Parts: sequence; structure tokens; C-alpha cells
Amino acid sequence: MNAFGIDIGQIAELGTQVAITGAIRMGEMVGDDVFELIVAIAVIVYEADPGIF
Repeated sequence: MNAFGIDIGQIAELGTQVAITGAIRMGEMVGDDVFELIVAIAVIVYEADPGIF
């Protein structure tokens, strides 16, 4: 009697779900990084010349 078993057909579906979830999370992190980069550049420019804004 097997206590645990995986159907071969389910392995591809599981991998696809994990890959899609990982890609979505990576997309969210990239968006956050771009925003933080833009804010950091704006802070540097403001500190260099406060009269510009």
C-alpha cells in the first residue's frame, strides 16, 4: 500500500502553477524596485539642487 503517490500527469501542472506564481511575484518585485529607483534619483537630484523643484 502506497502512503503517497503522484500521478505523472499532475507533475507538469504543478510546475506550471509554481512557475506562474513565481513570475507574478517577480513582476511585483521588479515594479517596486523601479519605483524605489525613481524615488532615489529624485532625492539625489533634489539634494544636489533644492531650487530645481
